[in-house]
This record gives sequence, structure tokens and C-alpha cells, in this order.
Amino acid sequence: MLSLNNVTKSFSGVFEPVLKGINLSLKEGEFCTVVGANGSGKSTLLKIISGEYFADSGEIRRNGEVAQVVQDVNKGTIPAMTMLENIALSRMKTPRFAFYRRHATEAIANVRSLNIGLEKFIDQPLGILSGGQRQTVATLMALISGRKILLLDEHTSALDPKMQKELMEYTARSVRELQVTTLMITHNLEDAVKYGDRLIMMHKGRIVADIGGKEKSELKIQSLLEMFHRFENQSLMHEGGEKCPLT
Repeated sequence: MLSLNNVTKSFSGVFEPVLKGINLSLKEGEFCTVVGANGSGKSTLLKIISGEYFADSGEIRRNGEVAQVVQDVNKGTIPAMTMLENIALSRMKTPRFAFYRRHATEAIANVRSLNIGLEKFIDQPLGILSGGQRQTVATLMALISGRKILLLDEHTSALDPKMQKELMEYTARSVRELQVTTLMITHNLEDAVKYGDRLIMMHKGRIVADIGGKEKSELKIQSLLEMFHRFENQSLMHEGGEKCPLT
């Protein structure tokens, strides 16, 4: 469904390549969480997969279209349009504005399934919602778009803890039901351990851990923290630095 073979990416003015020979393959319906320190290459990896960036070398194969939700709540939705219009556009292959009224009942049911009361805003401009509410709608739009690959770049980061938990539960449930192949970047180690079939850790442009199956189901947060410490300490030793506590 999705594979990357020896993918590299560099940027002008950056001393080291941001991605260094990434090899990754996901099966249809697989849900993979992605963790790593800032600057490890996580977001660049997703942008390479989505086509926002071009790889310098290597091969990328995508068996299906990509839907994406990013951390910036100002991307992915049109604030001046109503929630219903935004949802309708996410499901349209070509712009046909008569489409959305015919599917209003389905759209309202989709929003109601979030179980946070947003259906009452269905005919209101999306811009009146809070950033967290808009991010929730953007996630819903990506999930119901019909695309086979879903990329989530810290998609719950703008939400309060209660809504964050609710959206993660909704996301995980929908990914399972729809069998969407999913890569989710998160800095929330609890979510990284709890959700998904597989976890990869990135460090300085490389995949340094790939955990699935029984090992993933038994993974503990403490073990993940220890891996972070180990790779961070190895880098500091190589650079001649001193140990820095993980925050």
C-alpha cells in the first residue's frame, strides 16, 4: 500500500541530510505511530509521502490517494465556508457545489459521530469554531474523504486534554473501521504506545526502531523513554557533549 526505498532529502543551508536512506513499508490498513525528537525528520517524511516535498533520491510507491491533517489549524479547512460545505468539498473529486445539500444528512451523521456537539454548527462558517474544534473537523474530513492513505502530523496538539483523548479514540476507531493506511506523528508517548499496530522511532534522519506485533502491544512508556535517552546520549557522546535530560 505504501513503501519507501532508500529515500533521502536535503535542504539548502542545512549541514546534514534531513532524511538519510529511509526504508519503510506499510500494509493496507496498518496504523503506524511515528515518534522522535524535534528535527529527527518526522514531518519531512510525511511531506515526502504526501508529495509536498520531492525526494532527492530513492523510490516512493503509494497505492492510493493521500489525505493529511497537520498541526497548523489554519490549513486543511476554509474558515469562510460552512462546516457542511467544507465536509462536502473533502469528499468531492471535482468541484460541484450542488453536491453538498444532497449529502447533508450523511454529513450531519458524520459530525454527530464525533460526540462533541458540533452538529449544531453545520451551517455556520467554520471560522467561528475554536482552533481545536476546527482541527477535529479537519480530521473528520480526512477520514471520510475516501482516500486510502492518511497522514497525521500532531493532529491533536491544538486540543485540550479531554478533546484530545476523544479525538484520538475517534481516529483509532475510524482507522480500524475504514482500513485506512495511517502514519501518525505524535509527541504524546502515551498515545504512541496505546494506539496503532506499529511504532517507528526516528533519530537524525533515520529510522532507528521499528516495533510491531506482540512487542508493540506489550510496549511500555518507560521503555520508549529509555530508547529516547539512549539515542540522545549516543549523539551527545559522538558530538563531545554532556548528557542532557529529556523533557
